Amino acid sequence: MNSKKYFLIQILCVFGIILFSCIDLYMYRNGYFEEKKATLKYQEDESKIDYKVYLKKNDFFDQEYLEKKDGKSYIASLIKYIKVDYDYNIKFDHPVSGDYRYYISAVIESKKSNSENSYWDEEYKITDEKSMSIKELSEFSIHENVDVDYNIYNSRLNSFKKKYGLSTAEGILKIYLNIDSKLKTTIDENEVNVPISSKMMIQVPLSEMTIDAVVEESVPSDVKEVSVIIDENRVEIFKTLGYIYIGAIVICIILLIYVSKAKDNLNRYDGIIVNIKKIPDLNDYNVISVSSFNELLDAHSEVRMPINFFKGEYKSYFILLSDKNAWKYTMSRRKMERM
Repeated sequence: MNSKKYFLIQILCVFGIILFSCIDLYMYRNGYFEEKKATLKYQEDESKIDYKVYLKKNDFFDQEYLEKKDGKSYIASLIKYIKVDYDYNIKFDHPVSGDYRYYISAVIESKKSNSENSYWDEEYKITDEKSMSIKELSEFSIHENVDVDYNIYNSRLNSFKKKYGLSTAEGILKIYLNIDSKLKTTIDENEVNVPISSKMMIQVPLSEMTIDAVVEESVPSDVKEVSVIIDENRVEIFKTLGYIYIGAIVICIILLIYVSKAKDNLNRYDGIIVNIKKIPDLNDYNVISVSSFNELLDAHSEVRMPINFFKGEYKSYFILLSDKNAWKYTMSRRKMERM
């Protein structure tokens, strides 16, 4: 192979290194190797619970019920029932469609005094399940109310405490609005399923005592989100391509090093090889056929004569002449083309 071909291969290797490096850098900067997500954000915003405590007939309160009041205590023995109103609102940053269902349940819980450890709990379904469908809405609301017979649950707890001698155990009645939905939306042509399970809870202490039946409520209000990975296969494909391009860069670098060394060798040999138009007459010489070019170079280092090179149609010949000897190395055309 001549010097021009070596130079051409070097140029192609450098171009390949630059090209594949630019492609990898472009894909990296544009996030082709990163998972992309379609994200729906929602907030159960401005949801609230209201309630009224209806009283049994008594000699101390003229009114039929007591309004909701933060930090207010109620006399447990005077409570007839509690009317609970749920006002649930949810907002989405993209329109959604699908179905949702809800119902109200109650849980009696008996706990160790001043502890979170529970002795016993029991759940009741207060209302039947209701289902609704929506289409392309960015928000929807649920308004539901229920009358909770406080005395039924209080009696149930007191029976449990008496049976097992747990006079100091605390009792709580938790009343839930349970909401489950199977919604979906489309974000940048990607479908996102939005399964939402939420609860609104009002908590009422149960007690034989006649005081400190304080009502507390819990309403979710934080911003939540649901995400789906967009075209997971796309990321894997681009990662594979990235590895292939890195492999191509490594191969180009190795080839460049190899060609550069080969070119250096060629330039080194140019000083000792001369081209001839015909093979010299070797009848008067002692002809020594060598099996490799390196052997010819070893002989050259001894006689310090140029190596004659003749390129034939099918074979090429390297001949080194001294006063009496002729060292001859024959190279096939195929091998010459690989050099």
